[in-house]
Amino acid sequence: MNKQINLTNLSQKAELYLTQGKLEEAIIACNQALEIVPDFPPIYKTLGNIFHKMGEIDKAKEWYFKAINQQPEWAEVYANLGSLYAREKQWQLAIKSYQEAIGFKPNLPGFYRNLGKIWQQIGKIELARDCQEQALSLEAQYPQASEYLKQGKNFLENGEIEEAIACFQEAIKFNPSLANAYQKLGDALVERKDLHPAIKSYQQAIELKPDLFIAHHKLGKVFQEIGELDTAIIEFKLAIEIKQNSPL
Repeated sequence: MNKQINLTNLSQKAELYLTQGKLEEAIIACNQALEIVPDFPPIYKTLGNIFHKMGEIDKAKEWYFKAINQQPEWAEVYANLGSLYAREKQWQLAIKSYQEAIGFKPNLPGFYRNLGKIWQQIGKIELARDCQEQALSLEAQYPQASEYLKQGKNFLENGEIEEAIACFQEAIKFNPSLANAYQKLGDALVERKDLHPAIKSYQQAIELKPDLFIAHHKLGKVFQEIGELDTAIIEFKLAIEIKQNSPL
């Protein structure tokens, strides 16, 4: 159990440091995690993102390949590879990577937008236009997601838990990248005493937004309630660190 707790802690720290631009600290946390479990795909992805941000393309690719060897349907990693190939003007490899990403997650507008830019670079104007239209079509659903999120918050404040859960789930359907919707879904599930699904929702929020203070704090409270005190302490410490590094 302690091994898993330490691994989760280091993985979250690495993502947080990456978000904060503390790249050397992020690498140290990743290396410490790999000392515990050498085959851990989330760390491979994080290292890929770190080296991507540092402009070390070959190292980034190496870690992304390790990640998809372990998890072959990881859409975001394929998209990141597509971005790297596009930087190198390896257009066909970039196209293939983004098409793989879209195949696994067809509802993320950023994938279509970036693929459209690549089609434009190689003179495929009609294909570029198709991708941009698909991206706009998906983004047009974002206001609906925000509206469902707002309605869900109102239901939750009024103690109408089932209605709140339904609204938050609809918000996520219309915008799968809406971290606050996952966090509020976690809140509603806690109210319903569905603590393990709540944990999953908070973790999804943190995956999308590693510096989301409130999700770490509330996740810590849930772990405290189910008696996983070591994990709770880790989440509380991360929440404090985020709070201390946030601008006033």
